Amino acid sequence: MLTRILTAIVLIAAVLAWLFIADYPIYAIGTLFMFAVGAYEMGPLIGFKSKLTFLAIATIVITLLFVVLEPSNFVLNIPESAKFIVASGLIVWLGSIPLLLKFPHDTKWHDYKAFSTVIALLMLVPFAIGLLILRANQYPLDKNSGAYLVLSVMALVWCADSGAYFCGRFFGKHKMLPNVSPKKTLEGLAGGIIIALVGMFIFMKLDFFGTYANNPTALTIASVATIIFSVIGDLVESMFKRIAGIKDSGKIFPGHGGMLDRIDSQLAAIPVFLTVYFIANGELF
Repeated sequence: MLTRILTAIVLIAAVLAWLFIADYPIYAIGTLFMFAVGAYEMGPLIGFKSKLTFLAIATIVITLLFVVLEPSNFVLNIPESAKFIVASGLIVWLGSIPLLLKFPHDTKWHDYKAFSTVIALLMLVPFAIGLLILRANQYPLDKNSGAYLVLSVMALVWCADSGAYFCGRFFGKHKMLPNVSPKKTLEGLAGGIIIALVGMFIFMKLDFFGTYANNPTALTIASVATIIFSVIGDLVESMFKRIAGIKDSGKIFPGHGGMLDRIDSQLAAIPVFLTVYFIANGELF
């Protein structure tokens, strides 16, 4: 327990430093670190014997995207291509729903490494690019504006997780997907959504969402979608671990497992928030 608590304290301090002390280039390096560790842990989950195989594939993809997109310029302008890359993440999260519903009776799709590789890339790449887009918000005017925005989107997930845990513990009766995650209940999901929405309105009052709060309707729709899909993100990683027979994705965080264990919900939350907001705000399609 002590190890878990100490690790949590260090993680919180590291995240706050990454958001509020590091300038944009260092923040981008931190994002790439999360991406790389996540890719390293993802290999065994999608059927590769070596963790390095998928890491190499993901590294090539993200390197090519960095060359094309030039994320260093995000602080001045977000290219449309970057928004569509983030939006591509929505494909995997929508497409994962039938996979979750069919688990464990139908997992043949997992045998096709090319298919699983595409799924894994669509889980990681839009997440990384999305983090860079969020942090770049109003950067030339206020270097902390994007930091508060990233923190707010991530905090929606934390609020949902906390609300789901306590509501599920005290009121949970109806299992959501027991074959994937036995402890998750529909009552917990409802409680998580309510607590997260309360958090959203608090963050709006504190002006943490920056320019994204200029369209409250789009922000609310995006936040609700984020909360719901963050649960799907968690379930998808659990499904992959069950198929692969792995308890934790890694051991990088003592007492807390691997990187994917910490960011599984955020993998869905970040791209879903941005994609739904862009659509609702008329910035896509």
